[in-house]
Amino acid sequence: MKTYLLLLLNLSFCCQMYATDVDTTFIIESKAAMRGLIEDVLTSQSLKIREEASKELEVLLEKTLNQKESLEHDFAQLEGVSIVQPEDKALRIFTWQLYIDKEHYQYRGFIQTKEGKVYRLKDNSDDMRTVEFSIHKPENWYGALYYNLQEFKSEGKTMYLLFGYDAFDFYNRRKLLDVLYFDNSGRPRFGKSVIEIKDGSGRMRKVKRFVMEYSSSVNVTLNYSKEQEKVIYDHLVYGSPIKGVGPSNVPDGSYSGLKLGKSGFWEYISKVHKDDPANILVDATSYERMIQNEKEQPKKQQKDLFGRKK
Repeated sequence: MKTYLLLLLNLSFCCQMYATDVDTTFIIESKAAMRGLIEDVLTSQSLKIREEASKELEVLLEKTLNQKESLEHDFAQLEGVSIVQPEDKALRIFTWQLYIDKEHYQYRGFIQTKEGKVYRLKDNSDDMRTVEFSIHKPENWYGALYYNLQEFKSEGKTMYLLFGYDAFDFYNRRKLLDVLYFDNSGRPRFGKSVIEIKDGSGRMRKVKRFVMEYSSSVNVTLNYSKEQEKVIYDHLVYGSPIKGVGPSNVPDGSYSGLKLGKSGFWEYISKVHKDDPANILVDATSYERMIQNEKEQPKKQQKDLFGRKK
């Protein structure tokens, strides 16, 4: 870590020398330093080193993004830092994951706009409740590793669907669909009631963000399909995929979705065919129907999954 600290001091001095017209050498050298820092964040066995490297990465990346020349630089070589941006390059978002322990992960990030404004994202998800209905500022962010972004129009404004991953805890993971927009003062905000979902009780609700929590033993899809112009995600049902552990959500083999309506809302679709429709054995309501039918059957007629009487 000492090598990175010395390099940071040298880069800071360089930044002061070129306050009005910074030499692009600063950006090039800072990217090299950041590659070493993110490697420590992701691979070090020491929590202290991971945390220190993440803090130094935040400081250095913020300094770098505040140089006007940085807008012209590609940061793709920062493996371990996810970077997403829309096609018009109006902004880009940098995020990375910090492993604390097997039950705890935190996230760090920045938003950089084409006007050169930089916003640090502070993960405050540990203290959040009712996350589906809250509006967040950069300093009060639901932290996630963003892996995709989709621009759309709503209420006469440009907004962005953000697709994020949250390692959450040892037995459960989360994927979320957040909404980024800029308020009347030009500051970023997260969360907007433009998403329609169906909850576990079958009720239709409008939420500010959509959160999928599922067992760490399974893979779950949540992404935007350009071909179908829809958000497509696994329909989840309650199960016990890990022996000796409490129940969690798992995919049932069907896919639900969201499609942007004329009103600027992402409207719920109960069943979405993906690839070969013949492979979809159950739709998004079949699990609920199965439970309801079982409740309605007389006790003597109830059968198990193999057709045997209970």
